[in-house]
Amino acid sequence: MIVPNMLRTLMRGDVGLKSKLLLLAGLIYLISPVDFLPDILVGFGWLDDIVIVPLLGWLSYRSLPPAVQDDIVPAESDAASSSRRVYLYLGLLIIVVILILVLGSAENATLSVN
Repeated sequence: MIVPNMLRTLMRGDVGLKSKLLLLAGLIYLISPVDFLPDILVGFGWLDDIVIVPLLGWLSYRSLPPAVQDDIVPAESDAASSSRRVYLYLGLLIIVVILILVLGSAENATLSVN
């Protein structure tokens, strides 16, 4: 439950302003209609959201004090479970990117016919 724990850091007094601003920037970028690549470009317009928002979340997490990092992500004793989870997330990311590219190319094909 990393995302809810990260959102809770916005209300904590022991979290620095830099971390809070990075997290808020990611949230604002996610809901903002202004993007580097417009969402009208189906497929490519979503790729910047997929890259920028997690990057800002990661930077926010890395700028937290070590004690707060331990509160957000408790240490796991089972390394195999952790590595399995990483492969699951990478697989899901690859599937999402492929779907975005397929849907984007399908929509572009229908636009060129009309």
